[in-house]
Amino acid sequence: MPIYEYRCKQCGEVSSFFLKTYGAEPQSGCKHCQSPALQRIISSVAYLRSEADKFAQLDPKYGKMVDRALANAPSDTHPDHYVRKMVPFSQAKERGDPYFKE
Repeated sequence: MPIYEYRCKQCGEVSSFFLKTYGAEPQSGCKHCQSPALQRIISSVAYLRSEADKFAQLDPKYGKMVDRALANAPSDTHPDHYVRKMVPFSQAKERGDPYFKE
């Protein structure tokens, strides 16, 4: 059975319902305020990607920055040391700088 989501026109909260068909209406109202005024909304979906797809979508400069950081590191430094310091691009201070926490 598919799960459909509805936004309450009264309180604005989202409620999920198991319905047998697309055209079926929920038997109860909003799960938060019990209002019958519901509007069907588009649900978010999960999209799973393979590791190869994730790697292909990285910034091309990313590999060079990691290689440069490892080349400048002392020879006894384990690469995991830098992996633990890495942050996502969205949290980096400036896009031109290496994406490592200090």
